[in-house]
Amino acid sequence: MDYVTMTLLSMVLIGFNTFTIKLVSQNLHPAMILVTKFGIGALALVFYLHYSKVTLVWNKYVVYGCLIGLWWAGIMVLYYTAIARGPLSVVIPLFNLNLVIPAVLGFLFLHEPMTVSKILGLIFACLAVVLLTR
Repeated sequence: MDYVTMTLLSMVLIGFNTFTIKLVSQNLHPAMILVTKFGIGALALVFYLHYSKVTLVWNKYVVYGCLIGLWWAGIMVLYYTAIARGPLSVVIPLFNLNLVIPAVLGFLFLHEPMTVSKILGLIFACLAVVLLTR
């Protein structure tokens, strides 16, 4: 499966996942949803690593991965709480505006090509969020 197909598939799955988070958060605290989601997810990843024959390494980058995991956990607590408290049609577009940050950082630090179409895409994405959250 190529990266575009994987990206589109994960985008659709995340969309449904976010909707179910909103439904479940009406009866369960967002932190409990996170614990169960990531607990089961971690177990599934252990099986994936075992059966896909991924070579396990332990170096400084594993520590960075752990720090990123802690960072991500904090972000997800904020995100899931926002989903539980606010309208999904506002929270999700605002959250997904995060696409601008890695795109700009990619242009600046990874020297990825900055084209007119990419800049217009980022501008239109921002405009779409403004329109969706009104």
